[in-house]
Amino acid sequence: MHRTSPSTPTCPQRRPRRGLVLSAGVGLAAASALLAPSVMAGSAAEPLAAPAPPAEPLAATSSFAALPAAAASPVVAAATLSAADVEALASRGRDATSRSARSDERGPVPAALAVDAAGEELEPLEVEPEVIGKRYARDDVNVRTEPGMDSEVVTVLERGTKVRITDVTDGEWRQVVVRDELRWIKDDFLSTSKPKPRPAGPSSAACASSGVESGLTANAIAVHRAVCNAFPSITSYGGLRGGGGNHGSGRALDIMVSGGTGDAVAAFVRANAGALGVTEVIWAQRIWTTQRAGDGWRGMSDRGSATANHYDHVHVSVR
Repeated sequence: MHRTSPSTPTCPQRRPRRGLVLSAGVGLAAASALLAPSVMAGSAAEPLAAPAPPAEPLAATSSFAALPAAAASPVVAAATLSAADVEALASRGRDATSRSARSDERGPVPAALAVDAAGEELEPLEVEPEVIGKRYARDDVNVRTEPGMDSEVVTVLERGTKVRITDVTDGEWRQVVVRDELRWIKDDFLSTSKPKPRPAGPSSAACASSGVESGLTANAIAVHRAVCNAFPSITSYGGLRGGGGNHGSGRALDIMVSGGTGDAVAAFVRANAGALGVTEVIWAQRIWTTQRAGDGWRGMSDRGSATANHYDHVHVSVR
């Protein structure tokens, strides 16, 4: 609808427009309603009373900061507000209502994101671990109070013992339930199936590679014969040599293998350590000792080559 011209016969004389007082307490919807008949419609109306004397000016609020200077004042004459000004006021009211509705929909801030009065994130609530299944001990294993080699050992689970596990892990460690207490075990000691009983004992029969036994102690010879009978495909061994240490005293044997066969040999020697007098196994940059058998394999520093890191042979030391 367009405005009626002042020269239109239906309005022979221009009438003064009623003033409008806008203050910080006047609602935007009310402002639009008051302005609609005189500003937006522009139609002829009954003569209005002269505007009331302006009230004491108040400081302009941020709600009107983006409007022209005249519209930002608490006392605004209707003639100074254009249709665009009225629309801006109404738009701001709609935006505020929309923001409030969105806040109501979102609801309170989740507990995980809660912050204190200083703006610092609060500590998340502790969640009880969930028991997710059962496992079997592959071998005798230490049970510790915390994940880590330095934590206290509270008991030892024997090979084949069934234990409940939770959904909590920490690196190579798994949380378990032992005697209704939360404890920790190295995860590689746990199996989904019960291990088979250990064999009656390793063989002591001589092999074709018996030449390596020269200069070795009885226990080192026992290791060689047990391995050569269990793994007849292995033909290369290392025994006595100079340079001191266990090899220099005939108390060590190197079994020249790699890959999966090396894994099998290392597991076989560990399983028969007591019968063979074994004290130490080194394989694939890891070490296992009977003194700390419950700790399983322990990592070793990089020595620079496949041979030095024991990736091409299993080293066995004996008493």
